[in-house]
Amino acid sequence: MRISIDFGITVTDSLKKSSNGSLEHKMVLSNSEPCEDLVRSIFPEINFNEDLEHIAVTGGKHGNIGDHINNTPVFHINEVDAIGEGAMHLSGIEKNKSSIIVSAGSGTACIYAKDGKYLHCSGTGVGGGTVLGLSKLLLNTIDPKEIGELASRGDPRATDLIIEDVVSGPIGELPPDTTAVNFGRISKTNEIISREDLAAGIINLVGQTAARIATSVAMSFNATEIIVVGRTPTFISLRKALEDAASITNFNPHFPVNGEYASALGAMLIAEK
Repeated sequence: MRISIDFGITVTDSLKKSSNGSLEHKMVLSNSEPCEDLVRSIFPEINFNEDLEHIAVTGGKHGNIGDHINNTPVFHINEVDAIGEGAMHLSGIEKNKSSIIVSAGSGTACIYAKDGKYLHCSGTGVGGGTVLGLSKLLLNTIDPKEIGELASRGDPRATDLIIEDVVSGPIGELPPDTTAVNFGRISKTNEIISREDLAAGIINLVGQTAARIATSVAMSFNATEIIVVGRTPTFISLRKALEDAASITNFNPHFPVNGEYASALGAMLIAEK
């Protein structure tokens, strides 16, 4: 049996691989810093003296964990490599293709992938953590399900200015309904903005920001594929905002199934090599 853990800022993802090759995914909130007690609490059913071949750890402050837990060796995996390996495995895209992997978690990281090599090349502090922070301020909730449901019923045009609002003609090949200023409409109206529209505006802001950075990086590196992993794309409205923004530059991002645990999977795969 083998386990892997990705210590995130908001959520910690873990995988357990049984002797028959089956995977079990667990997710817990990151309420404490990584330590041996946290690892044991995630897997209370495991005897750390006898059951495990090894443990793979990655993510924030995984260095807090020693090189062994009892008699079980601990492999510390570079987070960029873990994200890259897991994303490429889940996507099924051939490794010889130049790809940009977007790790959309609390923040957003862009990783260039080619021939099994991974390079952190860009990113932004805007991500899922931004959605939660702005939602707490503007919507009085940090419940992802509620935020997603509100956004699905809202319209970002109630909060945002689009190109046709601010210029008299087209800008290059951009469609006239392309966002010109996120949340720019609010300062120009005295109308009360509904919670639904505010949620849609928040999602639009984060999705478009991630997409703009990812597509710019992809063009800079002549990458042909964009792969999006992490928990943030599970917001359906955010995923659509990201897809729509990427389509302006003719990219069609891939969203692999189980992308939320790509980093934990990548750590496990690297440790098995």
